[in-house]
Amino acid sequence: MRIIDFHTHCFPPHLAPKALSKLSENIHKEPEYDGTPQGLIKKMDACGIDKSVVLNIATNSRQESNVNAFALSLLGDEYGGRLIPFGSVHPDNPNVRDTIKTLIDGGIKGIKIHPDYTGHMVDSDELKPIFAACCEYGLPIVIHAGWDPVSPSLIHAPPEKTAKVLGEFPGLRLVAAHMGGTLLWEDVLRYLAGKDIWFDTSLACEYGLNPDLICSIIDAHPKDKILFGSDGPWSCPTKVADYIRSLGLGQKMEENIFYKNAEALLGITAV
Repeated sequence: MRIIDFHTHCFPPHLAPKALSKLSENIHKEPEYDGTPQGLIKKMDACGIDKSVVLNIATNSRQESNVNAFALSLLGDEYGGRLIPFGSVHPDNPNVRDTIKTLIDGGIKGIKIHPDYTGHMVDSDELKPIFAACCEYGLPIVIHAGWDPVSPSLIHAPPEKTAKVLGEFPGLRLVAAHMGGTLLWEDVLRYLAGKDIWFDTSLACEYGLNPDLICSIIDAHPKDKILFGSDGPWSCPTKVADYIRSLGLGQKMEENIFYKNAEALLGITAV
């Protein structure tokens, strides 16, 4: 069965060692690969992953142009079309619409923002221009959702506030990572399940999402809006795939999760 990993990360080779060292210290986890594009491809080969969405994040406005230049570089022939880079837009950018249009023209299929790293609540006024531009262009946007070790005492994208964003921006192609909100899955079931929003499976098994609860979320949610994601290099795709298969969802739903839903959202084929 084909697999698209909708949630991975890598860095320019000259920055990867420093980036992984810092992140590993922050989140108290050892990486599964060296954080480079080549390391990601090697891990994909070992785990039977056909394509990976690479989520790049501008944690401050100074980084944004370099982050997006790296994202565009991943479209190069040396990666064989197996990496699907997302760009990023920081809320301090005064030209959000133009930046997003430039990314789309360059071949970028989505963007990622991390409210905990930028320090903005997901329903804040500062993020609204980004959501509005993504609505205008039909561009998928991934948000980190739920708890994060970088901001353990303040969760910037809890399910209730993410639901407010959906209400304000109908038609927004929003992916709430980590099954809608790390460690807040009861609230995901209460506020987000059944709505027009995508969830990826990253960190669900790593953080102990109970099989009964994830099945309840999946049962209550549109079947075309669950995406396989690992959060590599912080989780092994094989471990996440085994967790999904253990749920007994049936072949059709597994196909949806592993590749069909991602293909539809991105407008691609896995091979």
